[in-house]
Amino acid sequence: MKKTLNRWKIFLKENSRFENEELVNKVRDIFFGAYNSWDTEYKNMHDQEFDNYYNQLKSTANSKFTDPEKIDKVIGGADIGISLYWSDNPIHGAGSGESVNFIISKKLENLENSLSEEEKKMLQDGLMKKIIDGVREDRGNQMYPTTLAVSVGVINGKQVDDAYMTTSEGMNRFVIPILVSKGYYQKTPGQPSAPKKTKRKKYEPEMSLADMKAMMDRFGR
Repeated sequence: MKKTLNRWKIFLKENSRFENEELVNKVRDIFFGAYNSWDTEYKNMHDQEFDNYYNQLKSTANSKFTDPEKIDKVIGGADIGISLYWSDNPIHGAGSGESVNFIISKKLENLENSLSEEEKKMLQDGLMKKIIDGVREDRGNQMYPTTLAVSVGVINGKQVDDAYMTTSEGMNRFVIPILVSKGYYQKTPGQPSAPKKTKRKKYEPEMSLADMKAMMDRFGR
């Protein structure tokens, strides 16, 4: 019963919502997002520098991996802005730290291009830090219907598309340093840039829909 209650608390935490919901969702969908080829943000990504990095990634993917499906997944995922595939991850990446820094910086530019001056000031005055601090913890205790390549953060009750950006590695190496340099994240004295990476825990079987409904009814949700 204790385990079930703990899982219910996690469920409620993941589905808690921020104020300024529209702006927070914009951060989730653009900065932490993946882009369809018809999206404005997708088109804004593709400049000469992007093409140079992307062509190098395709070459690396074709030499690093042997499974055609894996190669297509890495190249396709990189094309729509998923930073895991731009990384030097030995299992999933075909890029480098430099290319991840580039792609996340471009995604921040995309976000800035969508913001009003008032929205930008709200993010710089602490809202962005609140969003980041909400997804920067270790993801190992979270529940998923399937096992993911990397653990993923949740913003406003919805998992982000670019899961790698919410991991401790992604936060430590790229996200927080980029946001600090642009004035969107202010570290407090003694605060680490992100938590240390910990071993992911094995996922336990999910509660059935009937059990979940019974739990929600019991707690008045």
